[in-house]
Amino acid sequence: MLSKSARKKILDRKPLKEESVGRLIYLMYRYLSVWGDSRWPKLGGHTLGPSHIHLLATIGLDGVSNSGMARRANVSKQAMSKLVKEMLNLELIVIQVNEHDSRCNIITLTDKGAEVLLKIWEANDLLKKEIERRLGKAKSKRLLTLLAELVDGLDSAFRNSNP
Repeated sequence: MLSKSARKKILDRKPLKEESVGRLIYLMYRYLSVWGDSRWPKLGGHTLGPSHIHLLATIGLDGVSNSGMARRANVSKQAMSKLVKEMLNLELIVIQVNEHDSRCNIITLTDKGAEVLLKIWEANDLLKKEIERRLGKAKSKRLLTLLAELVDGLDSAFRNSNP
């Protein structure tokens, strides 16, 4: 049973709902997961996760190397190789020999991968409209600006702490 002193400490320390960063992030993750399950493209019963989506958006029109993608995504080459293998199996990407350096392969989108990426962007536009509907244009724009600023800062800190 919780003692009176422990109970008091908890009650004195408990953050307000809007101050509980972990709670807010968890709930946003949960809401976005539920929202995304109905809107992100599914391939053969496989829902694309955030890593797949990030990978598709990172490739670009001219392709990228596995190590370049790993560096951009701040993950190990091994983790990126696993993700690349999944995307190959879904026929969203192909691997080609780099015409400028035969020691390096380039990952490029297939037409199917490009279609999926466009569907992801359509779903993203719907999400932005939903946020704008709930917050208004000014607050929505401010939220997206603040999130981008936070992610840029976290990316920078992450890169500097993990060589």
